[in-house]
Amino acid sequence: MDDVKAMLIDFHTHFIPPAFPQKPAGIAEPAWPSLRPAAGGGATMFTGDTKFRDFDPLYWDVDRRIAAMDAAGVDIQVISPLPELLSYWLDPAAGAILTDAINRAGADMVARSGGRLKALGVLALQDPDHAVRQVAEVAALGLSGLFLGSHVNGQSIAADRFHPVLEQAERHNLPLFIHGIKPGGLDRIEGPALMGAVVGIPYEGTMALAGFMATDIFARFPNLQIVFAHGGGMIGSVIDRMELVWSKFPAAMQGALREAPTAYARRFWYDSVVFSPENLAYLAARFGADRIIAGSDGPTEIGQTDLPGFLAATGLSDADRKAILGGNAARLLDIMP
Repeated sequence: MDDVKAMLIDFHTHFIPPAFPQKPAGIAEPAWPSLRPAAGGGATMFTGDTKFRDFDPLYWDVDRRIAAMDAAGVDIQVISPLPELLSYWLDPAAGAILTDAINRAGADMVARSGGRLKALGVLALQDPDHAVRQVAEVAALGLSGLFLGSHVNGQSIAADRFHPVLEQAERHNLPLFIHGIKPGGLDRIEGPALMGAVVGIPYEGTMALAGFMATDIFARFPNLQIVFAHGGGMIGSVIDRMELVWSKFPAAMQGALREAPTAYARRFWYDSVVFSPENLAYLAARFGADRIIAGSDGPTEIGQTDLPGFLAATGLSDADRKAILGGNAARLLDIMP
C-alpha cells in the first residue's frame, strides 16, 4: 500500500454492557441475564441460573478497548452487542427493558471513547410496534445504526411484519447490520455442537439476504442501507444459481425480483469476516470492492486480528484495500477522515 495511511474502521466488533438491570417485579422471564464477577476483572454471564460464558473486561472497558485498538492500528470500531443479547426469544416486556439498557450502555461507551467508538442499537423485534418507537430512541442516543438478527423467532427479518421498523430506520438514516442467529435445522447437523454455528450462522445470513432480494426491499425503501455479516454468508456460492433460475423462469421469479440477482446483490454491503483472503477477493470481484467493509468479529476468540495483513493477502489494488479498510465504512456512516 502506498505511503498515505488508510483510515482503519473495524465495522464488526462486539460488546456487552458492564451490568444488566435487575429484573423488575412482575416480569416472569426465567432467562433474564446477569453478570457475576470473575477472576482478572472479568465476568461470567448467566441466563437465569444457567452459565452462558466468561467474558474479558475488554467487552465493556473502554480504556482497555482503545489500547487494543491502538495496538492493532484501528482508528474506529463500530460496536454491536453480541447476537445472544438480541433478546427476541424473551418475554416482550423483558426484551424491551433489556434492549433499552443495552442501547444506553453502547451510547455510554461511545461517549467515553473520544470519538474512537461508534455503536449500533438493538430492538425488541418480538413486539414490532414497540420496536418502531425504539428506532427513534436509538437515533436520539446518537447511535450509528441497528444490529438485527436474521430472523425473529423463526420469522425472516425480511417479512412484511417488520417493514414499519425498516421504514423508520430509513427515515432516521440508520443502516442495518444483519447477523445470522439461532440457525434452524440443527437436528440435521452431525458432529460437535459448534458445527451448528459454523454452518448455520452463514446459512441464516444467506436466507435473510435472499429474502430481502426476493421481496425487492429497495423498491420499498430505496435509501435503506443494509450490511450483512460474514460476507453475506453463502451468497457468493449461490448467486449464480439464483441468476440462472431468475433468467430461466421469468414468470415465477421476475415479478417479485425485477432486477437480475447479481446486480441486486451489489446494492447491499458486506463485511470482510470471511476468514480467507481468496474468499474476500472473490466477493470483491462479484459484488464490488466498494461494497465491502472491514471487520474483525473481535474481541471473540475467532476474530481476524490483522486486518491490513488480511487485506494485503487478497491481491486487491491499493485503492480497493484502502476503501475496504476504512473508506467504505466512512462513506456509509458519514465519518470524516
